[in-house]
Amino acid sequence: MAQTPAERVTFVPWSQVTFRRPYDIEADWVLMSTCNYRCAYCFWDAGALGAKISTPAGTDRLASFFDRTGLTWLLHLTGGEPFMYPGFLSLCASLTRRHHISINTNADSVRIRSFAETIDAKHVDFIHCGVHEQQRQLKSGKERFIGNVTLLREAGFQVLASCVMDPLLFPEFDEMWHEYADRGVVLIPKALRGPYAGRDYPRDYSDEERELFLTYSRRAAEFYAGWFSRRGEPPSINPFMDGPLFLRDRPDYRGDLCEAGNRFVRIMPDGAIYRCGPADLIGNVAEGWFERRQGPSRCAEKECPYFCEKYRVP
Repeated sequence: MAQTPAERVTFVPWSQVTFRRPYDIEADWVLMSTCNYRCAYCFWDAGALGAKISTPAGTDRLASFFDRTGLTWLLHLTGGEPFMYPGFLSLCASLTRRHHISINTNADSVRIRSFAETIDAKHVDFIHCGVHEQQRQLKSGKERFIGNVTLLREAGFQVLASCVMDPLLFPEFDEMWHEYADRGVVLIPKALRGPYAGRDYPRDYSDEERELFLTYSRRAAEFYAGWFSRRGEPPSINPFMDGPLFLRDRPDYRGDLCEAGNRFVRIMPDGAIYRCGPADLIGNVAEGWFERRQGPSRCAEKECPYFCEKYRVP
């Protein structure tokens, strides 16, 4: 039986993606830990979230590193909150002259309008906007979120909006989901991962919570079906993977053959480039060196499952 558009959106295995990617290598670039939100489930602690931002080099020097490698990069800019990074708009402008970027943001920044007006949307693969509802309410930020998501879409950027499914949200999620959807912002449920409030997620979601999660994931898939069909490949950060892959346990890819170090790397706030986790240093953006691996190798780190799933060798 043929799949519906929503079912195809819900999970497209990376092994079935045959699109010729317009980049040679992807990096998950953690610019800093600092953020204007204090989500209880964040993997950064309060000290890291409030840390003074220290950049390893100026934006021109950082951006020129990628040009000098002779490779075309897809740089996933995340944090913390990347729009707080000093010179962030200048960095994005420099990077998008030759490379592609994607962004993970809470979409709460006043800089988003300038970003939408100055950055070429053709070189921005996607922008993932997390609603983080409890913090949104504390900061009276709902209108800013809806306005910024709408602004980015109208400017031609490809935008996903998601909601980390904190167990405290489930009783009110139906009302919340419809409130955003009625304003054109359809939220994709995103699985909570790791210890939280004395429990471990996603393992400790109840069956009822999982069913609600999947119900709204399917509803969101209907909205995003056209968006996905126009893309050559799914976005690297794809919350629609959570239902079929990450809703019962955190997967462990250690021992699998993986393209990390060759087609994927992780960059940390000090500019250090790692194959994936912190045990395998292979370069530094600020220092200007990079020892790219020449092929796949066995995974030795338990890191972000989105990238693990994308770059593992079937």
